Parts: sequence; structure tokens; C-alpha cells
Amino acid sequence: MSASTQPVLSLNKLTKRYHQTLAVNDLSLSLYPGDVCGFLGPNGAGKTTTLRMILGLVQPTHGSVAIHGINVHTSPTQALQGVGAIIEESHFYPYLTGEQNLLQVLRLRGLKVAPADLRERLHAVGLGEAARRRVRGYSLGMRQRLALALALIQAPQLLILDEPMNGLDPAAMREFRTHLADMAQTGVTILLSSHILSEVEQLATRLVFMKEGRIVGRDDQLRTPTLQLQVRVTDRDKLQHWLSERHHEFTQGPDDAFTVAVVSEMDCPRLVREWVLAGFDILEVRPTAQSLESQYLARMTQPGEDVNDV
Repeated sequence: MSASTQPVLSLNKLTKRYHQTLAVNDLSLSLYPGDVCGFLGPNGAGKTTTLRMILGLVQPTHGSVAIHGINVHTSPTQALQGVGAIIEESHFYPYLTGEQNLLQVLRLRGLKVAPADLRERLHAVGLGEAARRRVRGYSLGMRQRLALALALIQAPQLLILDEPMNGLDPAAMREFRTHLADMAQTGVTILLSSHILSEVEQLATRLVFMKEGRIVGRDDQLRTPTLQLQVRVTDRDKLQHWLSERHHEFTQGPDDAFTVAVVSEMDCPRLVREWVLAGFDILEVRPTAQSLESQYLARMTQPGEDVNDV
């Protein structure tokens, strides 16, 4: 990322307080063209409130949101051009067809989209066959696909997605994930909040973990798996002292194993050689890649470092 590249989305000390409840606390974040950022955390972490502030639906108590350098809350019309979004449950006119619903939204926004582009968006989300059926007969998954078509209809430069895969079957998830990945390759920036970690893991290039209104962790190198080395030795105390003395990051498991963080695969044989030379009797050693689920659980169950300025 070039230092001169302007952020697509900038959150600066964003804060939202509801009476005595601090929903979002001093949050700063910048996203750039082509970023796919997984926005993760438990219910009540402040994710949806943050997304609603980004879209100008909620006024922040302090701080600011800028899209392409334009303040969302002072110039919302200009700032939100080229932004597509799904926030919470989408509502449509049940007596209109899927295609008519999209046309109605475009009319209300004073926008025009070529019929071919409209059909392309509907096909992209798997609604080509159902586009002319009334929405009252749509399943939950089909309604979610229609919401996705609406978010994509203006070929957005920034996509804000809150649980966009709810109700989608595995085939539809795969199609949608592929479509988002293709969009990111063209420079579209995506902020994705989802509890379906397996989907986020396959799509995201960055991670932000939220808890109690604050960012408690991040990973800007998600395409490079976090490697670990699991090892069991006869003398646990000696290995613990050895690792601590050399400032290695490690955890201890209930099965007498140590899990040691490593930077690259080449660190694995180097560490094994060092342990043998140090006189350790090794019972077991194997490299593993830390899953997103394990990263998430670690962030949510342990006190995290405050890393809001990211």
C-alpha cells in the first residue's frame, strides 16, 4: 500500500454513547482500495452501531467518519455516493416483483440503471430466474439475495455488509464470496461483519476484532496464515523457562503441550534443532496454522491490548 494512497474509509476517534452506555469508544480505522476487512466481535460489541454511523444513520457523540475524505455527517449525499450496504434486515414491497422492488428504490433515489445492468446484478446473486416473481413468495435466502443485489446495483466503490450471508445456502454463499473477491480485485473496498467465520476467513485480507465498543485486536496479514509449533517435552518447566528467556510467544495447553508462535515455516526446523542442542527430550512436535476461529476465541476470552488507532 502506497503511503500516498488516500483511504477510502476513515474513522477518527469515533464514539457513540446512549445515555450511560458507551456503545462505541474512541474507534479509529482506515481502509484502502481493495481491502476486504472482516469486522468481528460478539453481539453487543458495537459493530452494527459503527456501521450505522458510517452510513450516516446514527450521529456519533464524538469523532468523525470520512469516505474518500468527505465527512459523512456534514456532507452525507456527496460522501455516500458509490456506497452499497446491507444493515440488519432488509424490507421490500411484498406485492412487487424482485425487479420492480429494485426499480422502485432507484426511482426513490432519483437514479437510473440500464436494464442490462439491473439483470446482471440479479443474476450475480442468483435471482435471474426469480426476478419477475412477487417478493411475498420469496424465501428468507431469496430476500437476502435481493438485498445483496440492491447493495451492488450502483457498482459501489465501498460495500458495508452486516451479516450479508444470513439465510444463504452453501452454494449461494460460495457464489457471493466469489463475487465479492472479484470486486475486491477491481479495487472495491469491503467492510464485512459476520458471525460465519469460515466465510470471513476465505475472503478477508484484514481483520478487526471488537469487544465492548473497542478494537481489541487486528490482523493485517490474513492472507499469510498465523503459524504455530506444538511441542511436548519431558521437562515442561525447563522449556517454559527457555521460551520465556528468549521472548518467544507461547501458550500452555492442558495436554502438557506448548504452542509456540513462529514467523515462517523455516523457523520450525530451526527451533527443533535448538531444542535438541539444548538437551530437551522431545516427545512430539508438529506445525499448525492458527484458524480464524481460534484467533477469535482468543481475542474474546482474554484481555486484549487496546489497538483502536489502526
